Amino acid sequence: MAELPAELQQAVDAQAQARIAMNVQGYAKFLTPEAVDSLRASYAGIPPRVSGHEIASVEATGGQYVVDVRYLSRDDPFVVRSRWAKQGDAWMVVHAERLWSEGDKHPGLFSRLAGSVLRRLASLRR
Repeated sequence: MAELPAELQQAVDAQAQARIAMNVQGYAKFLTPEAVDSLRASYAGIPPRVSGHEIASVEATGGQYVVDVRYLSRDDPFVVRSRWAKQGDAWMVVHAERLWSEGDKHPGLFSRLAGSVLRRLASLRR
């Protein structure tokens, strides 16, 4: 597993802590518009509430880092894979997706419906 630069480690941890605190703005401030779109597309529902996180893997690719963060939830832990790149003075997520394993439980009908409505409302704001 590659080692993260200190500034990137701080950004990854700050984003994860914002996710745990359900601070949408704090989480989203690290996402480019493309990353928002890719993350929404990979999770067809309302993301579950989480209670903790751990970095599962890190891969350095050129000037970018691919970081898998495992979020701990009441139901089942899940992994979000994010590709981070330096943009100006800040580290930003340029692509993110929720990884699904074969045995993972997918969101139920209500969650998928609510996620669909929220995605449409978000697209109207653009």
